Amino acid sequence: MATHQVLRTITSHGHQYRQRVELYYDPRKRQTRTRVLENLGPVKPIYRRMGATVPVTIPLEAPHFGLLATHIMMGSLTAAHVIDTVREMGQEIHPGDLAAVGIRFELDVKKTPRLVLLLWLNPPSVPPRPAPSVRPPRSTAGPAPPTPSRSKGKRT
Repeated sequence: MATHQVLRTITSHGHQYRQRVELYYDPRKRQTRTRVLENLGPVKPIYRRMGATVPVTIPLEAPHFGLLATHIMMGSLTAAHVIDTVREMGQEIHPGDLAAVGIRFELDVKKTPRLVLLLWLNPPSVPPRPAPSVRPPRSTAGPAPPTPSRSKGKRT
């Protein structure tokens, strides 16, 4: 009985996965059979993203940029520093909403650099859904009449 191993790609629920399989001939059934030896994982890994993917952009002024950049370089930037800076700029943000922070420094040859504060906020919590009903109410007519069986009146 000759066997050989191959790598194959399968598709399941719209995603592609790799497998190491063994192909062998079954003389009893007279056909080639496949045995999965090892699942090697997805072809393109799926990375789940947490939180919002589009950041809120706020234009920064030089003093605010200097304060945030200094805290970033010292490694002491906290959510409180960011929230205080945003409040000084005239905007309001709740402390529990902040997930990540970034600063964009856009260089342009003809203009002065543009400074932008990027805020990734936590998505709002999902409101609880009502519990699904167990079953829809039945009619009060009673149970359905029995279905006649075909086996009772056999002809011989």
